[in-house]
This record gives sequence, C-alpha cells and structure tokens, in this order.
Amino acid sequence: SGLSGSGFSGYSLSGLVREMDSFPGPVFLSGEKSWEPGSALKNNIFISCAFPLPSFAERKQLWELCLKNSEHSSGETDLEDLEDLEDLAARFKLSGGHIVDAVCTARGFAAARSSGKSAISREDLYRACRNRSSRKLDSLARKINPRRKWQDIVLPPAVKEQLGEICAFVRHKETVYSEWGFDKKLSIGKGLNILFAGPSGTGKTLAAEIIAGEVGLDLYKIDLSGIVSKYIGETEKNLKKIFGEAETGNAILFFDEADALFGKRSEVKDSHDRYANIEVNYLLQQMEEHEGIIILASNYKKNLDDAFLRRLQFAVEFPIPDEASRREIWTGMFPEKAPLGEDLDFNFLSKFKLTGGNIKNIALLSAVLAADGSGTIGMNEALRTLKREFQKMGKICTPADFGDYYELVK
Repeated sequence: SGLSGSGFSGYSLSGLVREMDSFPGPVFLSGEKSWEPGSALKNNIFISCAFPLPSFAERKQLWELCLKNSEHSSGETDLEDLEDLEDLAARFKLSGGHIVDAVCTARGFAAARSSGKSAISREDLYRACRNRSSRKLDSLARKINPRRKWQDIVLPPAVKEQLGEICAFVRHKETVYSEWGFDKKLSIGKGLNILFAGPSGTGKTLAAEIIAGEVGLDLYKIDLSGIVSKYIGETEKNLKKIFGEAETGNAILFFDEADALFGKRSEVKDSHDRYANIEVNYLLQQMEEHEGIIILASNYKKNLDDAFLRRLQFAVEFPIPDEASRREIWTGMFPEKAPLGEDLDFNFLSKFKLTGGNIKNIALLSAVLAADGSGTIGMNEALRTLKREFQKMGKICTPADFGDYYELVK
C-alpha cells in the first residue's frame, strides 16, 4: 500500500521488488495510484489491475443496497423516494467502501440526534458523505460552512434565476451525462466552471455559500496568497495538489479575486513571463479535465484571459444594488433582537450608493457603538459608521448629500 505516495524511499522500494522477485508465491500490492516495477522484476510476472470508482448507475445500486441492509439491521431511513438516492449518487463520487462507511456514520448521527434508534435522514447522509470527502483539502484551502439561505441575499430576479440554474446543473448533471449519453459526446470539459463577476461586496462569496448549502457540498475558498509563488514552478505545484485532492474531494473550489491566477497571458519578454504563461496554460488544462465544480470570483471580468471565459458554463454578473434593493438589504441586516431606534431612517440610508458589504460593515459597527453607548441603534450610530465607511471608500460627506443629518457626519 502507498507505493506511489511518499511512504517508500527509492532504497526500500528496490528492496521490496527484490523480495517480490524471489518470493515463490503470489504477492498482492494495493495503492491509490498505479505503479509498475518495469525491468526491476526479472523472474516473476507483474499484472496491474485498475479499480475505478463506481459509475453513477453503480453508485445508485450501492446506495440502495447499503440503505436496505441498514434498515434490516438498525431501523428505517427517512429518504422520500428514489430521487434522493440519485441525488446522493450524483453529488458524491464515492467508492463502495466509502458508501458503506457513510451509511454507518449516518446511522450514528441519527442515533445521537434522538438518543437512541432513529430513522436516517437525508441530512444525516449528506453530512456523512461530506465527512468521507474533502479531508485533505482542509490543509490546502479554507473551508466555508454554508449557513446562509436564499432569503439572505438580495439580487435582481435574473441573477437569482441564473444561480438556480447552476443548482439545477449540479443536481441533474449525472443524469444528463451518464443516463442520457452526453458523456459520450465530451471527452473533456465535463466539469462545471462558473464566473461570478462584480464589484467587491455585491454578494459573490455569499452566493457561493448559498449554492454549496443548496446542493449539499463542501465549499473551499482558495487562499491565493498561499498558492501564487514568486518561485518559478511553485505555483503550478500548489495548484496540482489542490486539483488532485479536489478530484475525489466532492467539494466546490472557490477562487476569490481570481484575476491573480486567471489573468490575461502576457507577451513573453523574459523567463518569468514564460513561466507565468505556463501556469495559465496549466490552469486551462485543469479546468478542462476537472469534473467537479469551480467558481471564479472577479471584480473585473475584463481582466480575465479570454481562454478562461470560453470554458465557462455560467458567467453571472453581480451589480451594485439599486435603491430598492439597498433598502431591502438595510432592513434585513439587523436581527430581530437588535434594539432599533425609532429614528432609524432606512429610506434616507438607502439613498447612498453602497454595496451589501458596505451596509454589513455599517450595521455591525453601529450595533457595537450602540452597545457601548445608548443601547439603541439609531441614526446617530448609523451615520457615524456611515462616515467611517465613506472614509475607507475615499468619499466625502457633503451638506448636499446629508441635508438635515449633516451635523452628525461633518
């Protein structure tokens, strides 16, 4: 086991081959990757057998069999119909052994939830599948636990419709590819590549989180500071690790501020330009070969290389919210328990051209100021923090903009 990994040095591996060559009986080796002894094995025959992950149809059968066995041994499952099994088989590319493990783990979740025997729910199974996946990605990227729902994001109806289409693509991808035969039409490009484009604070990360929660997959945000390296070839090595683990991680990869990695290729003037272009070409290759979900977030769509844009199934534009949307964001930003003052004027606050990210900052700091002072979140606290946000944005508070409230911000 582990022949292709880091567990064997060249010396110990050559010693193992010698022992295999002199052993009179059969020897079985197992590993996650293929390996060949080549000419080092002189006296015996070496046969390599690949055990691929089960297909979509096979995974459905395995889920059905394992859940039936679980019902016989420990009680019922709470799955509604066959569609739930198709969801599990489509969403998580697990081996037969991992499916067995996931059912056992889900049974434990169900028992813990009710302090005894209880029906395994859909949520138990999804949680168990996520536990069986993505483990090695934890050391390469930051995991975001999806908590927000559709009601937590304010977007134009056309944008929300696009996000719904992305969720539909994830849910029915395996049916379309495997059962309807589209996989035979495509040798590569079977993954889902998505672009979220728009100014900072317009909801790109929030939308990625909502989609991950909706489809039941883990979301991993790639920290570009830990990926992009000034040393030639290191960026490519880091990316290889991420895509390698993501292949069996059953997770969504989220590249924030993707311009740093997916920017336009440059004219080659020196060796650094040449290697930078090699990294872009490597990324293009990975996007075509990766069968999972990749979300690129960029403040400036025009900065991305055209070759990346051609490989996208979805390109979603996140606009600056209009006044009506801003009012909805303002009123939805404060929890029910927050002590709002009667003078808090959402109509006035909504007139300022701010993003959801700006409004979140203002709402949170105004609550802190209220907790430290009057105990009520009113216009005094809101405008003081609005002024701070304007300062960060390089804007000036003018009497024309603030009218009767100017005394609170001057």
